[in-house]
Amino acid sequence: MAVRKINGAHFAFYRGWLEGLALADLGERYLSTGRDLPRAKQTLRWLQDELVAAARRSKPPLARLLKLSPSQIQHIETSASISLEQFQAQIDPYGDFAEAELIEMFEEQYGYQTDPAISRKAHRNERLLKKLRESVLWLESWVAVDPVPADPVSAWFDEAISERLIAAGFGDLSKLIACMKKHGQFWYRKVPKVGPVAAQRIQRWMAENKLMQSENLPIIAKPNIRLMSLEADIVPMERLMLPNDLSGVSGSNRVFSNKIEARDDFAAIQTWLRSVGTKAHTIRSYQGQAERFLLWMVFERQKPLSSSTTEDCISYRDFLDALDEGKLWFWNLPRERWIGNRSTPRWRDDWKPFSGPLAPTSQKQAITILTTMCEWLVRKKYLDSNPWDGVSCNYSPDGKIRADHSLTMQQWQSVITASHEMKPGEKRTRLYLALIFAYGLGLRLSEIAAARMAMHREQAGRPNPGIKRAVDGNGWDIVVLGKGGKLRTVPIPNAVMNALAAYGEIIGLGSDVSVWPEGHIIFQTLGDGSWRVKKNENYARQPMSESQVYRMFKGHFKVAASKMETAVDAGHLIQASTHWLRHTHATHALEAGAEIEEVQENLGHSSVAITAIYTHASRKRRKSAVEKLMAFAELS
Repeated sequence: MAVRKINGAHFAFYRGWLEGLALADLGERYLSTGRDLPRAKQTLRWLQDELVAAARRSKPPLARLLKLSPSQIQHIETSASISLEQFQAQIDPYGDFAEAELIEMFEEQYGYQTDPAISRKAHRNERLLKKLRESVLWLESWVAVDPVPADPVSAWFDEAISERLIAAGFGDLSKLIACMKKHGQFWYRKVPKVGPVAAQRIQRWMAENKLMQSENLPIIAKPNIRLMSLEADIVPMERLMLPNDLSGVSGSNRVFSNKIEARDDFAAIQTWLRSVGTKAHTIRSYQGQAERFLLWMVFERQKPLSSSTTEDCISYRDFLDALDEGKLWFWNLPRERWIGNRSTPRWRDDWKPFSGPLAPTSQKQAITILTTMCEWLVRKKYLDSNPWDGVSCNYSPDGKIRADHSLTMQQWQSVITASHEMKPGEKRTRLYLALIFAYGLGLRLSEIAAARMAMHREQAGRPNPGIKRAVDGNGWDIVVLGKGGKLRTVPIPNAVMNALAAYGEIIGLGSDVSVWPEGHIIFQTLGDGSWRVKKNENYARQPMSESQVYRMFKGHFKVAASKMETAVDAGHLIQASTHWLRHTHATHALEAGAEIEEVQENLGHSSVAITAIYTHASRKRRKSAVEKLMAFAELS
């Protein structure tokens, strides 16, 4: 930790203490710790020690004086502040007292000031206090310094705040200032255990010391990434600016009689992305893989994507595997240039293509997508050959559905119990509905987030996905737009409809689902957001994104895991995600006696063979089978 420095605010704090002002009030005015009395006392002790040490180096006699506190220097007035006539006018304006009585009363109150010994002591104390004030002023001119951006934060803030700032990566004031400018009034969210109150004190301190123009910071609006300045650096494709020799205009693997209008690699990738459909999740996944390979080719291999060779693709495959810090690194740019924090917005300067090492399945998916992209570009005569042709993954992970990624009945019941233990209200009602909605219907994450009320009137030839009454009048169905734009109809259990009615009651739609607005998105943000519809009305809710739904489930699984009795169950729940409930739906449905064809149709599998994996998912059933075998062989 750096040596703490003293500035004018510290001396103002010290002088206020000499005058007998309350430490908490002084801390609120001059210190970044606010009205925290223990910290104010700690700062006072540190400041007094520092001033004594400074006095010893230059004027040792002052050190003894600085050790005194105001309470140790008894302050006595040396002369009356009122005359006898003034005293009479104040005490006896109507002449009720005799003169002797009036004099006796006056001397009783002010007569001590005529004592020569007391008077000498009072004059001595006045001189001491005057000298002490002068000494503090002299020390301020000699010791006090103004903070500068290069100073470490530990030189100006108390130990607790400094440690939190340093741990968050803000070791000096310049980095802290940059963070405030970048993130505005919510900068403190980057510093664990620093809240808005402490942040406002730090901002005020920065403004008072002229490190910022004002203690009030703006709300940083999300910029339009397409309007941001272009850069020749590892940035999102929308902001990428490349010279012709790296853009792909004249790539060595190009065919210039192509069937698409794209003249460079960026435009070719965009055309390919538009060709894959309109599913946002698919486009994001494909764009991410193409973007990573494009940036790697340009900044690691120093050539355009359309000049990539099979050797480049093999190197990139090995690069994906080496993102794990435990692996050897053979590439020019360090890992830090490629890996950043998860979920960093694309418009931020600290955005990176990767958020950490890739699992074997993710590596295989990347290679599959890039192979598919280049094959499409070959068919469109943009590329002469597919450089990924014949490049296999370093791993051969099982591509089958992970049927073991499901919850046992005990684990599932613990998840539901944990939801019941939450504080009653909208959050609990929404979570419970989401849990049994996912479990009871076996939907994918994207299908849960997109769940809505169907349109009231059907239009011939147009799909009408959403919740609607069953055609036969027996309950309710949900029509789901699944993978590949395929529609399927899934019956909704009564328990799910009851939970849906309870949710509608709490958000103001009522318990009669049949009168809900058509097209209404089922899962929405809580009614405590930042948008008001009108004054004195509830906060407006917004449809939940897929990532918000995912985080809602992940967060609850962690809570449920903390309540499990065994480490095995807890570890299983910590790994669980939204998709695990789809697997759980299939596994439990088959164990309950459902026909495999029924489960296949509900899940939207293209083949019974895919669904059949769940018939082998129950360890209890498989354990029973092997025990029967051993009993049959009389080996039990």
